[in-house]
Amino acid sequence: MTKVMFIPADPKSVFITMAHHEYGNQAFGGQPGINKAQLVVDDDLLKGRSSIVVRYDGGSDPYFSSFNTAQIYIRGHGMPGSPTIEVARNGEKIHYTEVVQRLITTGLKREFFGDIKCFNCHSAEGRVDDYGNYHPPFAQLIADEMFARGYKFCKFFGYADAIDSFPASFDKGANPPDPVLHKYRRGPAGLGNLGRAKTGRKEFSPKPRPLSLKGQFARKFFN
Repeated sequence: MTKVMFIPADPKSVFITMAHHEYGNQAFGGQPGINKAQLVVDDDLLKGRSSIVVRYDGGSDPYFSSFNTAQIYIRGHGMPGSPTIEVARNGEKIHYTEVVQRLITTGLKREFFGDIKCFNCHSAEGRVDDYGNYHPPFAQLIADEMFARGYKFCKFFGYADAIDSFPASFDKGANPPDPVLHKYRRGPAGLGNLGRAKTGRKEFSPKPRPLSLKGQFARKFFN
């Protein structure tokens, strides 16, 4: 199944330079581009996997809109119970409803029956604030929003803990590095190792929203 890295950064945002620096070759602050997108694609190719990058640009992508199934990885930094992701460090913060809208604008079919993976740190984790209010995981918010917009056939996943955003050695900074690189779960501040990222992956089932009064009326008289 094709792996698609979806980068939802708005090209018109004042923060787009950060996204180009983190996921591309653009230098910033005297530092060369990190080019995370190409690092992931190159690693997938070495392992015999089909992998592409799709960047939101405000229009429909012909290739993206042709998918009936794929593994779509939504990229960006996250925190437990946050309704937003940050596309790059100190970059654009995007609300989950806008992330969904950008997937749709880019051409995702309602008939899509593949996987939507929120590949963001802590996207499988909710939190309780100081007032006792519960804030659901980002992946649950994405699942609920997409289901409400008619995406009934795809599966939704989130990830626990901090996760590597590109393949790395088991021990960061290992010299020599591990011969086979993977993305791992990390402890606080991205340190330590808690196993492969996929060991913290959790599937989220959409929670249908209550019908509005208009919807209740329509169901009663027109079903």
